Amino acid sequence: MARRLPVLVVAIGWLACAGLPTLRAPAASEEEQREFRTAMSVLEDDPAAAEQRLLQFARRWPQSPLAGEATLQLAELALARGDRETARRRFYFTIEHYPNDDRIDSARLGVALLEYERGNRVAAVRWLEQLRLGQLSDSERHKAHRLLVQNERNPVAKLRWLSALRAGETDPREQTKVDAEIDELLAGLDTAELDAFAERTGPAIPAARALLIAAERALSAGDLAGWQRRVEGASRWPMALPYSNKLVLASDRVGRSQPREGDGAALPSFQEAGADGLPATRAAEGTIGVVLPLSGNFAEFGEESLRGILLASGAFDALVPPERRPSIRIVIRDSGGSPARAAQAVRDLARRDEVSAIIGPLLAGECEAAAASAEIARVPLLALTARTEVAQSRSFVFRVRTKPSDEVRALADYAVGELGAQRFAILYPRDAYGRGLSGLFWDAIEERGAQVVALAAYEPDATDFADPIRRLVGYELLTDEEKATIKEREKLIRGARRLPAEEALIVREEARAMLGPDDELLPPIVDFDALFIPESHEKIVLIAPQLAFHEATGATLLGTDAWNHADLVSIARNHVEGARFTASFYADSSVDYVRNFSDRYTATFQLPADDLAAHAYDAANLVLVQLAHGARSRSDVRDGILEASAFPGVSGVLSMRADGDARKRPFLLGINRGRIVELD
Repeated sequence: MARRLPVLVVAIGWLACAGLPTLRAPAASEEEQREFRTAMSVLEDDPAAAEQRLLQFARRWPQSPLAGEATLQLAELALARGDRETARRRFYFTIEHYPNDDRIDSARLGVALLEYERGNRVAAVRWLEQLRLGQLSDSERHKAHRLLVQNERNPVAKLRWLSALRAGETDPREQTKVDAEIDELLAGLDTAELDAFAERTGPAIPAARALLIAAERALSAGDLAGWQRRVEGASRWPMALPYSNKLVLASDRVGRSQPREGDGAALPSFQEAGADGLPATRAAEGTIGVVLPLSGNFAEFGEESLRGILLASGAFDALVPPERRPSIRIVIRDSGGSPARAAQAVRDLARRDEVSAIIGPLLAGECEAAAASAEIARVPLLALTARTEVAQSRSFVFRVRTKPSDEVRALADYAVGELGAQRFAILYPRDAYGRGLSGLFWDAIEERGAQVVALAAYEPDATDFADPIRRLVGYELLTDEEKATIKEREKLIRGARRLPAEEALIVREEARAMLGPDDELLPPIVDFDALFIPESHEKIVLIAPQLAFHEATGATLLGTDAWNHADLVSIARNHVEGARFTASFYADSSVDYVRNFSDRYTATFQLPADDLAAHAYDAANLVLVQLAHGARSRSDVRDGILEASAFPGVSGVLSMRADGDARKRPFLLGINRGRIVELD
């Protein structure tokens, strides 16, 4: 210490001599106390004057019992005027020379905060580890807990510090922010970690919350005993209000998570679903809330959806007598594409007792935020998203849009059942969409007793598909002898181009009949009945001609809703003849109620109907049917929607699963003689 003292004295420049204390006086003299009180008395009104007097005090009485407090106050004054480097040196000086001062932990905290701010995490952690949190004031302890959270890398340890931070927080807005951090960390823990955290933390917040999340996971896995044990544990401990509401809803989730008879049954066709007439809605009375992005980058999509809802409500049916229209009021809120605005819009609508249900939003992030708010408010929310997670473990949230698994299930049913295909190939882009759809399709094919015999992938931005196509038809694993034979064959085919047509045809047939060294067939070998390509129509018009060029033909091409575009036929022409694909909406359908919707939409808005409007129209009709049947409470509406089975929607035949996730039968389309036609 003695060797470092001159350096500190010069660097800090407060003290005029090197006479620093080794032993502290038992008590401050009256003069010391008077001078210290005088310096502190002007601290609030004149910090600069207080700083000068405290400097004089520290120089005059470096061994005083009040010297440590004086140097600490000097550090805090430097920090208050933005001089962080001086503050840091003064904190360090206090720690080194007054280690037994009552407020030494305040100095340690000051150093830790400044070192963290400088990016010196190692030093910050060292000082944090020496903190005695009980010696800090409430405000200092709050800062310490926040810094401990920021420095901690272990999620379980971070949760413990967040719990301590929340326990000392009195501002409800700040509590909400901390709760959001806690929720994010809890979601990242596995079930065993949640249980262990709750056991170590209980009964403090958020131990009960951790048990509720673990209970939801147990319920999803079919572990009712595990669910019940955790819910009972959570009910004995305190929790914030939103999570108390979740506990109340927990018993509802048990019933909704049990498979219902018919949940896995095949859905009827559009004609069969509408054979007994459409559900009546004209007796409906009530108010429906709508939350959609009506401004910002996604306003166009929100407007399309809103038009579908308004059409269902009868707002524009001028030709229909008033007594035959639903008596419905639509209350609209703009989410702007923002999750926060969507959640607030749901809360605002839920406070209006007359609102029976809410439709929307569209985007994944805003749907999740809106769903969380709807669940707390216990208001039915019909989310217009394909993401199944939004309805998961929520009693009042439904998901009504066609999802990818609906598409591949319908496509696999048709390919195996109607086309009789047993051997399939998959050509897919290496992106989330391609990998996801190819995996779903493969599973669906194997579930139906068929098999995938060839698989090839390409980069999402590719325009040349020669390599993956050649892999599909057997060019990948060739011996040197087979490669030589193929080169000879290609030479013959090229030479045939210079011959008269009849002779060229004979040469090409002979070349294609050539066998390998072991009398085996040579590529291209199209040994599959159908080829599934999860891609957009823009890419298909490039891929299909290249399939023909590489002689990978003869298999039925299969695709999804992304194929459904007039350009598919006008550009790819005969290369896509006979292709089959799904569609979540088909405006030219021959089904009466679908055609009626399409015609009414076009006549009303002078625009062609699209799938966004169709999904929103169906969501609105699901609510209108409940209101027409006399549902008066939000719970009545929710229970009625849960019972929806083989509902004749214009965006697909719909049955609501017990967990709030809709199953839908999409349209099946094909290309026949250069035209897109309906198959179902």
